[in-house]
Amino acid sequence: MKKTTLEYLTFQRGKWINKLFIEYDDITKFKDIKFFYANIIDYIRIILCLFAAYTITTDYYLLTASLIFTATLLDWLDGPVARAYNQCSILGCGLDWSADLLSQIVMIIWWARYDFNVVPWLLIATFIEVITGIFDYATTTTLKYPILRENQTGFFIILNWTMPLNSYTQFGNFLWYSYPSYCILRTLECCYGYNKLIPFISLSTAIQEQNYVLILFLLNRYCLLIPSIFYIWCEAAYGLHILRSWREPSRKIEAASNDIIYDDAFDSYQGGFIHYKVVSNKNKILLENSYEELQFILKDRYELALSNYEVFWINLWKRTGNLTENILLKNQDQLNTMVNEFIQTYYHLNTVLLDGYGYILNPINSHAQVFHIDYTLTYSTLFIPLVPLSVDNATQYLIPSLNIDPKLFAEATKNFDKINVDLLLQDQNYYSVRQCIANPFTVLKMDFGTIHRAISNQGTYHRVMFYISVIKKDQMNQTNIPDEPLIATIKKDL
Repeated sequence: MKKTTLEYLTFQRGKWINKLFIEYDDITKFKDIKFFYANIIDYIRIILCLFAAYTITTDYYLLTASLIFTATLLDWLDGPVARAYNQCSILGCGLDWSADLLSQIVMIIWWARYDFNVVPWLLIATFIEVITGIFDYATTTTLKYPILRENQTGFFIILNWTMPLNSYTQFGNFLWYSYPSYCILRTLECCYGYNKLIPFISLSTAIQEQNYVLILFLLNRYCLLIPSIFYIWCEAAYGLHILRSWREPSRKIEAASNDIIYDDAFDSYQGGFIHYKVVSNKNKILLENSYEELQFILKDRYELALSNYEVFWINLWKRTGNLTENILLKNQDQLNTMVNEFIQTYYHLNTVLLDGYGYILNPINSHAQVFHIDYTLTYSTLFIPLVPLSVDNATQYLIPSLNIDPKLFAEATKNFDKINVDLLLQDQNYYSVRQCIANPFTVLKMDFGTIHRAISNQGTYHRVMFYISVIKKDQMNQTNIPDEPLIATIKKDL
């Protein structure tokens, strides 16, 4: 399979940026689907509408009505044809909406040509149609279309009657036919001058005189006006449903967003890692000197922790708890300043609170951990390795299936200390296991709620990283962070 690298503008964190994408030769292009049967039907609908747009300037009233009505009826055919021949496509949705909106525009222009009094009402109805069409198609292109749940209430109750679970009912079909039929017949009424006669003639009089054309126009007024209003109500409710279900990537921008080298947390179901550029030389020296000073201060306690062959933390500062000892390093003030600067740089301002910082070590020949989540789904950590991260020592993390059921995911992750990874594979779901391979002093951000674990360090050196942990401000009082001593061993057995 061939693949090419192409550059596109992509919307990310509130702005458009240039980004390289890999495209494979099995992608669908316009030339591959342009002659799908459903698309051909929409081409015909567009041509009919354009021809109708020309005929509205002539006296061929019935021809205009036939063209618009035929284009409308064909709208009921393209969908079933696309599904029957497995030809559904995003392009087809766009062509369908283009034909729909074009027919609406031709219709209001034709009617307004003969009756200016209806222009305000036609503009409102057409505005609703256009807005719904634009945002409906925009949502379709995201490939994540919101399901219309049953039991809608209030203004949206009409959606229960017309299109529950995104499928038209018979009543919905009736409304769908009523609106264009009403508009076409009202326009023909004006074209032939019956609009001046109707206010003075009742339906019974028209029946007695056997004036069938007049009977048709009167029945249209009496029978299809309310269904037409209901149709516009349905369109407005559905348009608002699309808008209230609207989702976009976060617009929050961290100060270091331009320093991102790799980011798989952006489009992950939950969690992931973001790789940034390396820290400054000043901070490199600060982190190295502070670590060397710690080894000297702790001495035997440090060696004892290494001999347990378990991952362990050296907590220099903790937000909560009383067990953490106070160790004042020579460069403590500089370290505090650096930590606060990093939080402001790598997180959204005023959204997180510092929970702790220090060093984390994975000794040579350590014991592997189970997959887990640190404390809570609202917990995130910055890691700055002082040594190379390799396949022999780097943290593993798990990216779940994007389509996993939220209830299933919640059940699999209800025990943060031991994630049920087998449950994550139910219902044909999957997950990928990745590692953070990086050079020393690269800034790595483990996103909130990341499922991860330390592997057994099979390298030739202890893996040392400086860590900065944060918790979301709006959740800090709802989470119980355990009290930890200066050196805390993390033992999460397989």
